[in-house]
Amino acid sequence: MKTRLKLLGLLAFLSLSSASLLNAQNSTNPPLRITRGGVDTIYSANHIVLGVTSPNAKVTVNGEGVKVYKTGSFGWQGNLNIGDNELRISSIVDGKISTKILNIYRSTAPARRPVREEPKYELIDTTFIVETLEGAYFNYGDGTDRLGGAKVSFLDEGIPLKVVQEYANLYKVQVSQNRYYHIPKSYVEPSDKEIKLVNSGNWRLTGGEDRDRLTISLGAHLPYVVRQELDPNAIIVDIFGARCNSNWLTQKEPFGIVDYIDLEQVEYDVLRVKIVLKSRSWGTRISYDRGGNLSIVMKHAPAPTLEGMTIGVDAGHGGPRSNGAISISGLKEKDLNLDMAYLLKKELENRGAKVVLSRAKDVDVPMDERKKCFIDADADIVVSIHCNAGGSPFAVMGASTYYKWIHNRDLALAVLKRIKELDGVGDFGLVGNFNFSLNAPIEFPNILVETQFLSNLPDEERIADPAFRKAMMIKVVDGIEDYLKLQE
Repeated sequence: MKTRLKLLGLLAFLSLSSASLLNAQNSTNPPLRITRGGVDTIYSANHIVLGVTSPNAKVTVNGEGVKVYKTGSFGWQGNLNIGDNELRISSIVDGKISTKILNIYRSTAPARRPVREEPKYELIDTTFIVETLEGAYFNYGDGTDRLGGAKVSFLDEGIPLKVVQEYANLYKVQVSQNRYYHIPKSYVEPSDKEIKLVNSGNWRLTGGEDRDRLTISLGAHLPYVVRQELDPNAIIVDIFGARCNSNWLTQKEPFGIVDYIDLEQVEYDVLRVKIVLKSRSWGTRISYDRGGNLSIVMKHAPAPTLEGMTIGVDAGHGGPRSNGAISISGLKEKDLNLDMAYLLKKELENRGAKVVLSRAKDVDVPMDERKKCFIDADADIVVSIHCNAGGSPFAVMGASTYYKWIHNRDLALAVLKRIKELDGVGDFGLVGNFNFSLNAPIEFPNILVETQFLSNLPDEERIADPAFRKAMMIKVVDGIEDYLKLQE
């Protein structure tokens, strides 16, 4: 009996020792985590597996070696057979092995793709008056994407609007007999103001040291939309609810950038203001005074050098609820954006510019506050820094720049050309009419830079390298300087 107890004790000791030894060995095995592709069932032959391990590991998938990037990320793409498939993924470092086995069934059934449905909402016909709050803007319609509806332009606060329909988070407003726009409910409040059809009064154009100002007497806060054209170089403002009775267009010389002003009654209750420029406006601000006089202020172009300019730098995302994209290895976009914002700030300051940051740490700053920060600073140019994501980790890659207004296209193109000079950087494209909130202001030239795809293996490796991020921000500054030379 004693002998048996001793034997059982010895076996228990050996068992515990083996478990301890195994745990000790496992603790030194390379980490191995599958981030994509560990699904039970697929519906097409092609399959992608992504994972993360030690950067110095050798990874195989069913014995086939795959590249491990400096981030530790790796990826495999191949065709699976109909029925059951086993993928054995191994990571090896100094003879230590970690293995994950994926059992995946390839079905012959058609892929079950989710059906995208248009949002359903109750459409309510109604009639009441609201007035705009700070940051208000018109949308063209009730469509939307991840950045909201397609924006027309911003509006001053305190403008009464007639609501004719409401649904979801939007009001449909009638601004003239034949024109309708949509406005988010969060940017208006109920009002007892009267909707007026007014006769326009006199105009007065004056030049200044760094700005030209056109003041139009209206006697009421009327809705408007604004755009800038390139041929001829002009600012166009349509004022709704106004009939032309402007018989005095007083123009006091000298003017800075305005060539001439003109008007047109394009509809019974739509008055068009046309401001033709000798050189490009460096930003336009539109606002009402208490008496209902509309001011259109056009900033002159600064000297074509970064010396003395004020540049706004926006680090996209931020805070606990807005990480942005997350890379294959777990890098957070918000952290990379902030790092690049500081690198961009340093390079701009090295060349004589003053820099204003929309956020200086990991906090969530609302878009309205970011915009106001740059307007209050009288920024000359604003650049928003982001990282991209989406699509195939093997194919969709590259840098891209984005603009809303056509007059910002040259800035976006100049920066993209410089970024593409970096080794390995692909061209994802130049994107116009982009619906991002910080591309919509007309108060300053602005662009958004999508640096690299965090969802792409080579792009992720590049953007994870501090030296590459610094080199890219230097190229952004080079592109801004190229743009400034175009204005000479």
